[in-house]
Amino acid sequence: MKMFLPVQCSVRLTTWALAAACAGAAAPALAQQAEPIRHVVRNGDTLYDLANAYLEDPLQWKALAQANGNPHPRQLKLGSTIVVPDALLRKKPGGARVVHVSGTVRYKVRGGAEGALEPGMRLIDGDTVITDSGGFATLEMTDGSIVRVTGDSELRLERLRYSLVKKRSETTVSLDKGRVESRVTAQQPTGSRFRVDTPLMAAGVRGTEFGVTLRNDGAATSDVLQGEVELTARQSGSSARVAAGTGGAVAAGMQAPALAPLLPVPDLSGVRSLQERPIIDLAFAPQSGAVSYRAFIWPAGDPERIVGNVVASQPRVRFAGLDDGDYVVRISAIDAQGIEGRHATWPIKLKARPEPPVTLAPVDGGTVQQQDVTLEWTEGENAIGYRVQLARDEAFADLLLDETLQAQTGRTVTGLASGTYYWRVASVARGKDGSPDMGPYGDPRRFIVRLPAGNNVALEQDGDRLTLAWDGEPGQRYWV
Repeated sequence: MKMFLPVQCSVRLTTWALAAACAGAAAPALAQQAEPIRHVVRNGDTLYDLANAYLEDPLQWKALAQANGNPHPRQLKLGSTIVVPDALLRKKPGGARVVHVSGTVRYKVRGGAEGALEPGMRLIDGDTVITDSGGFATLEMTDGSIVRVTGDSELRLERLRYSLVKKRSETTVSLDKGRVESRVTAQQPTGSRFRVDTPLMAAGVRGTEFGVTLRNDGAATSDVLQGEVELTARQSGSSARVAAGTGGAVAAGMQAPALAPLLPVPDLSGVRSLQERPIIDLAFAPQSGAVSYRAFIWPAGDPERIVGNVVASQPRVRFAGLDDGDYVVRISAIDAQGIEGRHATWPIKLKARPEPPVTLAPVDGGTVQQQDVTLEWTEGENAIGYRVQLARDEAFADLLLDETLQAQTGRTVTGLASGTYYWRVASVARGKDGSPDMGPYGDPRRFIVRLPAGNNVALEQDGDRLTLAWDGEPGQRYWV
């Protein structure tokens, strides 16, 4: 009886769309090498069989022989150990290419060694991907399927096999923490399969787009966006077919998956598309039935390069540390079972640089008792000039001043009447092409001009009649 004992791993996984932008790039080896697989020879084993079982290619028997002292391929000593080096395992068909990484993401190999995950690396059976709360990794399988590992997750790659001759793939991953999203290439040949395991539930497909989440309380959920997924409760073996637009959940003690329709897409119509501060702040309408929300953001035109992902308990999400540019945000609601709903996308334009300077005077809400007012601000970083506006209204429709100043941090405005005024200032820097590049205005500042009354008092007497007269402005009241 033959028995092959590859290293076992358990992982959980989810899906989403991803293009293989790096498909032709050379894949660097992992910085750390795993412990080799050690196979104890049993009756009937040959190097041809072992090369086919572990390396997916019987023609690799020569490389396997060289790594083990060149034993006769058909006369292996019963009970001896055949070592399958990690270097050979990483060259076999199958595996996963790291397409994109953002935030802090680590990998761990079978022997326990770990390091920073980088684009272009190649992962194989037994490797684990670990993301911090803001981390994200996109993996591409040999058959073109895409796996996205979201923040605060741990995914082990249990079995990543691909037959070059039969064009047949077999992928099994285990989600030990968090969430993964996958877009699975249609598995046409008989025998091809794609499966995501969790402690309570397994999700198997032959071509679809779906997600799997492992909650902190141990419950597992799946949400299906396209195609169909078969969910199996591991405790009882009971299964259910989940169609697109539906989700399923399995908690401790459940004998079968509980199915529910996905929450509808969130309403993002109130989200401000233009963001003018370094921290993108997106508030949207709350969704009925939602207990939390998941959001992703990526550069426009590159949906596979996720640069931020977050889960929020309220309908408001924030992203920091992004360069100016055009982005797309994707937001979905999560119900009380932990099933993630349909997602909505929204375009975002970030123009936060150069950042506006800090205003100094007049202080916001302060009162000035003179007609001439000096507007002052700090020197902006890399600024070559400033744009300053003064208006009678907070919307800056009734402008009294709208000027671009060269390298000065103040502007005196004369002849102001009593009343309320608003002002703001923006920095002007040199753009990448050398031309002036104006950043966003800072928050509007308000001040009040209240000119003193009675500076010019006149006294007139006409017999026993005395008349007092003084200067003032409409709307003022006086004590005499």
